[in-house]
Amino acid sequence: MASTPQTRTTMPASEKIGLAFALLTAIILLGFSLFSLIVDTILKFDLYGILIDLIFLGIGISLGYFSIRMYKKSVYYESLMNFTFDEGIYTRLEPVLRKVAETSVEMEDMESRLNKIDRMVQTVLEEQVKMEKSPRVEVEKAIAPGTSMGFVVKTIFLTIITMSGFMFMINTSIGAAHFATLVFYVLWWLLISAEFKLFNDTAAWVIVFVPILLVPVGFMTLDAFMQINNVVALFYALLALYASLYFSWAVYETKGTLPLSLRIRHK
Repeated sequence: MASTPQTRTTMPASEKIGLAFALLTAIILLGFSLFSLIVDTILKFDLYGILIDLIFLGIGISLGYFSIRMYKKSVYYESLMNFTFDEGIYTRLEPVLRKVAETSVEMEDMESRLNKIDRMVQTVLEEQVKMEKSPRVEVEKAIAPGTSMGFVVKTIFLTIITMSGFMFMINTSIGAAHFATLVFYVLWWLLISAEFKLFNDTAAWVIVFVPILLVPVGFMTLDAFMQINNVVALFYALLALYASLYFSWAVYETKGTLPLSLRIRHK
């Protein structure tokens, strides 16, 4: 439930400071008048001075009493207002505030859904325009909506490089196989992120940090139980799964659809 400001102070801070200053003045006045009264009574008897001291003593007592009483009243009224607010107004408003918070969450969820629908509609329109303008659209659509012919070429090229790297590591058993494999994870992430312009997406950066954290540790752990070639083969199979899942997520995040969904609808 959304929080609401609860400023229920009956006395402003300036008035409280004034009361504190008045109480301090009363204490000083009481101390000075008592000291003067002792001097005028014991050291040198002065009836006129004693009368003046008693007057100032009364003023000090009255000022102190007034300050303390006003402070007590302020505290009492504050507690009374807090109790009234909590037991009365806030109790009555709580269902309304809860309903407002629930409505806000529903509106945010609806806005998210509308954004996804809008991206999907935009993707469908772009695909229709591409089908009308370019005969190459069937080749591009075979991979995913919104992809370019350049992305198709880059994908084929990186696939060849990845398989070459896999065969090289299998045949040579290089010592830094975990770092070399991690490089391919990052390269596929860069290719897909660049195509769908995901470098400003926080979730995309989280996705690239997953293999950075797990691939080296996984290699060192599994190397104690499996042959290095089997470990390499396992992580390259996981690379294919990683690239496929990240690609599908990127299409859904930017186009509002999955790679094969538009092809199924067209058929």
